[in-house]
Amino acid sequence: MRLLLGGLLWVSVHLLSASVSAQPCLSDGNSTQLSLPLTQLSVQRVPRPSDGLEPLYNFARVFLKAVQPNPFPEDIVSKALKDEQQDIPRLVQYEAGYVVCLILAIFYLLFMPIAGGVLLWRYFHSREACITSSTSTPPSRYYMDIGVSGSLILITLLLLVGVILAFSTNSTTQTNMRPGLHHLGTNVGIMEDSLESIPLKMESILDRYNIPKEEISKTIQEADDTIGATIVTSFGSDAQEALLDLSIAVEDATGTIDHLSITEMRRLSLQRRHSLLQNGLQRLQFRLDNLRRCSTCDVPDSTNLETDADYRLIPSAQDKLDSLPPKSDVAGLAEQGESMLQGIPQACSEQLAPTTADLLLELDKTQETLMNTSQTFPSLQSFTEFVSQLRATVWHSEGPVYRYSYIRWAVAVACCFVILVIVLLLVAALSLGLPVLFNPTIYSSYPNTRLERTAVTLFQVSMILTCTFSWLCITLVFVTLFFGGNAYSLGCQSFTSGQLFSFLDKEESLFSSLNISQGSETTQPSMSALYQGCKEGHSMFYSMNMNQTFDLEDFLNTTKYLEGFRGATKDMRIKVSDMRLLPDEGRRGLQDFRQIGLENYDYDLVMLLLSKPVVKRNLSALAEELDEKAELPENAVIKIDLKQEAVETRSLHSLVIQQMADAANMSASVMALKNISRTYKDNVDKALTSCNQTDAAMQAQIPYIVSNVSQCTLDKAERCLLRYLDWARGSILDGAMGCDWLSGSMDNVYTAVCLNVIDPWNAFWLCLGWCCVFLVPEIVLSIYVVKRLRVNLSKPTFIGRDVFTLTDVHPEKKQHMEEKPPENTASNIYMTLEDLLDMNAKAVKTKEQCKDT
Repeated sequence: MRLLLGGLLWVSVHLLSASVSAQPCLSDGNSTQLSLPLTQLSVQRVPRPSDGLEPLYNFARVFLKAVQPNPFPEDIVSKALKDEQQDIPRLVQYEAGYVVCLILAIFYLLFMPIAGGVLLWRYFHSREACITSSTSTPPSRYYMDIGVSGSLILITLLLLVGVILAFSTNSTTQTNMRPGLHHLGTNVGIMEDSLESIPLKMESILDRYNIPKEEISKTIQEADDTIGATIVTSFGSDAQEALLDLSIAVEDATGTIDHLSITEMRRLSLQRRHSLLQNGLQRLQFRLDNLRRCSTCDVPDSTNLETDADYRLIPSAQDKLDSLPPKSDVAGLAEQGESMLQGIPQACSEQLAPTTADLLLELDKTQETLMNTSQTFPSLQSFTEFVSQLRATVWHSEGPVYRYSYIRWAVAVACCFVILVIVLLLVAALSLGLPVLFNPTIYSSYPNTRLERTAVTLFQVSMILTCTFSWLCITLVFVTLFFGGNAYSLGCQSFTSGQLFSFLDKEESLFSSLNISQGSETTQPSMSALYQGCKEGHSMFYSMNMNQTFDLEDFLNTTKYLEGFRGATKDMRIKVSDMRLLPDEGRRGLQDFRQIGLENYDYDLVMLLLSKPVVKRNLSALAEELDEKAELPENAVIKIDLKQEAVETRSLHSLVIQQMADAANMSASVMALKNISRTYKDNVDKALTSCNQTDAAMQAQIPYIVSNVSQCTLDKAERCLLRYLDWARGSILDGAMGCDWLSGSMDNVYTAVCLNVIDPWNAFWLCLGWCCVFLVPEIVLSIYVVKRLRVNLSKPTFIGRDVFTLTDVHPEKKQHMEEKPPENTASNIYMTLEDLLDMNAKAVKTKEQCKDT
């Protein structure tokens, strides 16, 4: 039997161990989600120009590269930033291309006024035009006129295109200037604000540690309740069954004690009264027998005045009562077990309070370690200060730059307008002059208007305007070329080529706050790498090589922060010796109760004795009969005796009544004992077995439960911390150290300044310079055309291929020609042969005089 119970106990313990150890950890699906509004400043892309002048901009860039092919002048820019004295030879060497452009501009400034003065002098002091007397234009002069005319037309068209492009680029530059300056300040401000927000974002990320800390703290504080609830849940049903069995056994034990006590007390009472009753009945019978000796008296019969049940035969149960344990040892065992079971959570809380305090302390230490380690995070203070200074410079220079741009725009509009007037004059002059150059008779029907003279005047006005205002145009060209070209070379070109980044990398103060020491194993931060990394979506942390001075993986290593936490959870213990359904005193009491041999008591004999009547005769009826007999006349002599006997009979009857009551009570207790004796051993065995199994299982499995809950607590804390650290890693790399704004802002600055302002700026001076360059051949070719037109001014007619003037005609023929009716006037004037020969002779003579001159 013991082996069987032991085997069952072993199997149940191991099954329970498997079920408890296999219990999964509590789900943390409702855990607080980490969130942080790490808002990045929005960087809206600046739109690129869409005016279709990209080929013109490219040509300007090519020209600027040819003018200034030198690499980025790091020494010159560095001295300029530090307000140091410049090395003039080095500066001149770098600006050599612009020095050449300045020399050419000076030559241009000298040439155009001198050329204009010569033209004016010749205009007012020119000799009388000599007219060739040849009757036909030489072929070489004819083809030269064609070449000159075509070239002049082409130059005029080029000037027209140039001035239109100049107007367009000048307007584009002025239109984009204010938005460009605004975008420049805005994007530099975005860079400064983003850099200044990095420490705040880092602080906010670390402050968010309080979220998992609160969750872990709650888990730790609920661990004791979880352990208690797990114990109660795991053993609740078995414990309730054991407590039910225990309550039955305890009820048997306490009932046995009570009934044995009643039985023994009633036995003694019955036996004591039995002697008194028996003696009283014997004395009553003796007295009644003496009274019956009176022959005349009527005395009741004294038979059956004896006890029927001999209570002296009832066996004693005092030995069993003495062998029973004290009632206090067994009474309330079930209530104690129930109280112990319900008090397990409170007991767990009390016992785990020190461990909980240690875990919370380790949690605070983890936060302190995290905060202290974050103090070594690389600082971007120097980079932020550099961007702040750049922003301040942009803010202070925004007004002057825009005012200068406005003045330049106004002067450029004036220059472009003058060139446009010149072009329009040229167009009008060409429209009037070129037809007569190739067909002198085209205006012969209008002899009084002389449109050739108007064409000559237009050519002369255009040349005067060109010589008068060319100095302003060429000055504006050089000024805009110098500033725009250097802005492109130092800013835009160096940005696209990366030379600007190389220069910034050599500025020691730019990344000095990172504290990256010089060495072969360390790579200094590079602006080019930073820009490319940010453009490709990488974090600033790796783009600036911060991982060389700060180990982010070690900083966010979960194992480091959970080391002390794990040690504290291993110390989580529960004193299981106090958690027992049946204490040792109760167990010994039940075992003693089982061994009293309650089944050996002679219940049948006792019940038989108690079932018999106390007295065979009804003493109450006998007392009534004695009272009746005492009233009879014949019993007058013994009346008093009969009355006294009636009283004694009633006294004995009261004893009988007491005996009957005690017998009935004792009979109930004996019957109860008899019923208990049938099952008390089984009940005790069952209670002991159930309690022993439950206690053994609890003693064996509570450590596993504690270990499992502590491991679950550790796992949940590790998951919370790991989730926070993973979130912190992503927030640091992509949120706080994300640098899309840097590449976006730099691209916006390049687009707003270089593409939207500097490219149109350079295209403007290119177009205006284009016009200034073509104005020189325009003057030369215009002089040629004017000279040819002046020749035609003295030729009113053209006969075949012979040209003559009205002044060379014979006066009489001239008068005759003038008096000739208008209707006979034609494109050729009819003359006599004599007049024609005379005119030709005079023309030859005039030609020889011109050759001598």
